[in-house]
Amino acid sequence: MSSDPRKDADEYLASKKVMELFHDLGQKMLYTKPEDPNAFLLVTLKDHQESQNRGVKSSFFTAKDVETMYRMFDPTSSGSISVAQYNAALQSLGVDAQTVAVEGDRVTKEQFEKNMKAELEALSLTG
Repeated sequence: MSSDPRKDADEYLASKKVMELFHDLGQKMLYTKPEDPNAFLLVTLKDHQESQNRGVKSSFFTAKDVETMYRMFDPTSSGSISVAQYNAALQSLGVDAQTVAVEGDRVTKEQFEKNMKAELEALSLTG
């Protein structure tokens, strides 16, 4: 332990990935907009803990969440979104370092869902 309480706190938060957890929970809450945020947080954390207890590293985001996010970026159902929209979706899901390359200037729903699954899996493996 150092003599600087702020440094100790920052090191603890970083080592336990607390800020990432808060970010993920906040994003999930804004994404789903639950009527009862406290109940939502309790259920979400309980589900996440149970997954970890079973040895499953998981993201807070489900396949349904990814599908819904795609629809948010493609509200007219055009069949594809721009790479800029794709990058915004990555950021919304908490993916800071992209691991799956995107070819071309448009991303289809199928590509989006496949890539997001891979990105979230990569993110959970580093967590």
